[in-house]
Amino acid sequence: MVEMKGEENNVDSERKAKKIKKSINIPDPDDITKLLTNVQKKREKHNVSKSKEEKRGKFEKSVIGQKYNNLKQKSAIKLKKSDTSVKSDVTNEKPDWLQLKKEKKELKEKRRLKRHTDTYDVSVKAKKIGEKLRRSDCTLEERQNLTSKLYELLTGQCNKIVFTHDMSRIIQWLIKYSDSEIRQAILTELKPSLVLMFQSKYAKNCIKSLLKYGSEEIKKDIVSACYGSIVKLVSHSVSVPVFEQLYSTCATETDKTYFKQEFYGDLYKHAKDAKIKTLSDVLQSSKDMKLAILTAIKGNLIKILNKKLINSSLLHTVIYEYMSQCSVDDRAELIVMLRTLITDLSKTKDGAKSSILCIWHGTNKDRKFIMKSIKEVIAKISLSEHGHLILLALMDSVDDTVLMKKIILPEIENNLTEISLNEYGKRVVLYLVARRDPHYFHPSTVQFLKQGDGNATSKKLAEIREKELLEAVINTFLQKVASEASVWLSNSSIAMVTLAILKAGRGKNLEEAYNAIVDFITDSDSVISEDGKEYKAIEHSGLHLMLKKLIQHKKSEIETTFGQLLVNRLNDKLIKQWIEYNRGCFLLVMLLENEHPDTIASLESKIKPLSASLGSKTTTGAKILFKKIRI
Repeated sequence: MVEMKGEENNVDSERKAKKIKKSINIPDPDDITKLLTNVQKKREKHNVSKSKEEKRGKFEKSVIGQKYNNLKQKSAIKLKKSDTSVKSDVTNEKPDWLQLKKEKKELKEKRRLKRHTDTYDVSVKAKKIGEKLRRSDCTLEERQNLTSKLYELLTGQCNKIVFTHDMSRIIQWLIKYSDSEIRQAILTELKPSLVLMFQSKYAKNCIKSLLKYGSEEIKKDIVSACYGSIVKLVSHSVSVPVFEQLYSTCATETDKTYFKQEFYGDLYKHAKDAKIKTLSDVLQSSKDMKLAILTAIKGNLIKILNKKLINSSLLHTVIYEYMSQCSVDDRAELIVMLRTLITDLSKTKDGAKSSILCIWHGTNKDRKFIMKSIKEVIAKISLSEHGHLILLALMDSVDDTVLMKKIILPEIENNLTEISLNEYGKRVVLYLVARRDPHYFHPSTVQFLKQGDGNATSKKLAEIREKELLEAVINTFLQKVASEASVWLSNSSIAMVTLAILKAGRGKNLEEAYNAIVDFITDSDSVISEDGKEYKAIEHSGLHLMLKKLIQHKKSEIETTFGQLLVNRLNDKLIKQWIEYNRGCFLLVMLLENEHPDTIASLESKIKPLSASLGSKTTTGAKILFKKIRI
């Protein structure tokens, strides 16, 4: 019993000990070691910071300095945030794409130059040879040796160096002074890069040299290398002038047709068809493809016109063909793009025809844009072989004659003499005073201009428009003839223009012009120089024909005729001089046959006293005049 009680007491004591342990919460030895290490680390950090504070100067205030630095850091962070917000606002603005494009191009050029650093030694040697080669005192034998040496040095390197500024010049000299074999070898090496050379600022000059000094075979190779890349070359600002030179001087009619086919779509880039000459041929042979072909052409044209690259004969031809076949809406869209580019279009035949289509089918607003765009160059366009037709189309189509008087007619009046002396310019003047007169205009020209009659925009009657334009210019024209009669009778061509102006004139200004002409032909010193020869005014064939038609021209009874003024000015001395010339006698005959009876009687009374002298003359004109007097 006693033992049992002892065991129970031991158990109770153990339980009490556990309870006391829990209440005290004595930590484990591992926990104690961790705690001690942490305390030690904190003490070390405190000692380090304390030592740093002791090292500061005695005038520094550590705590305040820390606070100040903290505030400074916070303000800097805020400023950075504000800067980033400003930058984000700036980035939201529209970027300058032209500048970015320029930087990208410069970077590309730098990378390209890095790739050619291995050709440095070759370029140094080549430049030394090139300097000797281009000297004027270099003999033929030396030049042959230098070109062969230079070619051996550059063989295999041409494709790399041709795109650089300095070495492209060396290759140009080599092409210029070398023989045909070396030129052909250079072309063979450059052939894979020809399309890229067209588009290179420096390499394009090597193509110009090949076109200038190369053989026909070389030119054909360059033309054939362009196949498949025509649209690319016409739409690149650097390649357009060089390609235009190639197109106008080296390409055959077949080549030009094949070049044009590439605008019709990707189908014709590598597969040419000799049967297809124009766009209408394509549309007739592939009627199901009409929409796709016209869409392809439109896309190519818009891409080029957006860049304002309009100086291409090939492009002008494509524009004219497209405008002749496309829908009304597509044509109106193209007219809007072309109406400010008429000056460039006027340089070629198809370009001028495209401009005329813009005038015929454009709105009044389009026509106004066209007139304003050519205002500064009207005189130049008047002298152009094809451009002058644009002005004739404007005279036929523009109803707003007031606007014509403000923009077009003053420029013609200010340069009237220069325009009238020109082969094509005189047609502009003649169209104002003698519209579509078959005496002055070829039937084919009149037939072409008639295609614009009855267009949808023009509402005014053609006769009214013609009359208003004539009234606006005729007095100025007559005054010009009166003030510069010797110029307006200086050759056969301008004499016919003078005749047309005089026929259209009326009133006091016409009489002044008549008197000026009478003064010129009755002056014994008046001479006309033509084709290196000098003629008396009365004996000149062109002037004689003009005076003959002027005398035959019938005026109203009220108007004073040219013949009356001339007969009044004739005296015995002048008639003696005139009967010495065959054409002078014929002019007197024309006066006797066409003038008023009173004028005829006055002239007969002046000629009859000289009948004995006249009868002795052997010229045909003198014999006919003698018979007239005797009758």
